[in-house]
Amino acid sequence: MKPKLLCILHRSPPAHGAAKVGDFIGKSEKLKKNFDCKFITIKSSDTIGDIGKVNIKKLYLVVELFVKVLFALLVFRPQKLYFTSSISGVAFYRDLLVSLLWKVYKVFKPLEVYHHYHTKGIDSFVSSSDRNLKLTSFFIKDVNMILLSPLLEKDLQKVDSYKRIIFLPNGVEDSIKNDDINTYLENKYLKIEKIQTLYLAHMMKEKGYWDVLELALKTKDQNIHYHFAGSWKSEENKVEFFDFVKEHNLEENITHHGFVSGEEKSDLFKKAHILLYPSKNDAFPLTLLESLSYGVPVYASNEGSISYILDEKSGEIISEDKDISANINDVLSKFVNKDTAIYCRKRFVENFSLEQFEENLLEVLK
Repeated sequence: MKPKLLCILHRSPPAHGAAKVGDFIGKSEKLKKNFDCKFITIKSSDTIGDIGKVNIKKLYLVVELFVKVLFALLVFRPQKLYFTSSISGVAFYRDLLVSLLWKVYKVFKPLEVYHHYHTKGIDSFVSSSDRNLKLTSFFIKDVNMILLSPLLEKDLQKVDSYKRIIFLPNGVEDSIKNDDINTYLENKYLKIEKIQTLYLAHMMKEKGYWDVLELALKTKDQNIHYHFAGSWKSEENKVEFFDFVKEHNLEENITHHGFVSGEEKSDLFKKAHILLYPSKNDAFPLTLLESLSYGVPVYASNEGSISYILDEKSGEIISEDKDISANINDVLSKFVNKDTAIYCRKRFVENFSLEQFEENLLEVLK
């Protein structure tokens, strides 16, 4: 008989990184082939803007999650448990509450528990108070900690109650694996009439869209077009963005596409010559992996695991003592070419494909 695996994870909507990974895990045929799987979705926010807010609906969803996990432990009786964990805020206390169920279950039956962290900030949370340190140490006691890269291990420097650390880089779908890659890149770089840059992330200032907007103003007279794609966190941010564009006459330099997916998203990547990602809060952004899959190099901040994803041939890190505009012309001159595109594509296939992630996940859970 196959070992029983209970997966408690985020799934879309909203479509953030952890949810996208959860969507794939829920569909993984290899996982189902090796384990008798049961999936429970962590429901919390309908939109990105709802994340972190507390309301009656969310309290109901916490109760619902608690009951579903309790029922699964009593009836399904898993040998392994995979859990997408939160590191702080209201979500941490929800997860702590639910974890009490399998902590009690482990007293009576053997259970191997895996916490998969898709973000960073544990060190900041436990450093803020002695209570947070004690609660986190209890929460992760005897747990296998799945981190996205070795660069995030320093997040655990103040806690040591976990069982072991495992590194599992994310992967994304290869949307152009059936295309003629060489022909696509040949046509793209045959003649560049205008450099097409892309910002693709939620329209939140901590993700860096305002830095890219200011860059568009500074390079207004250059042969560069800026594409923005992503959903707005607030109406206030949206109004501020378009007021800035109008005030500085940037209508010819900027296109905002809103939230994109599927063919529309693919077309933007195919058109782009470089991805701009000056995020101030990220652990392992899937957008960078998608960009590399299309052969698009990246100019990004040194957040989380970004310097693990990129190397000197696939992109450049924004200097910490400078803003994104300081080195933009050198970056465009160095990376906007066919050879770089081919290398980016190769780096993706060898390191960050969904197939590679699936194999690595199976290895972890076995």
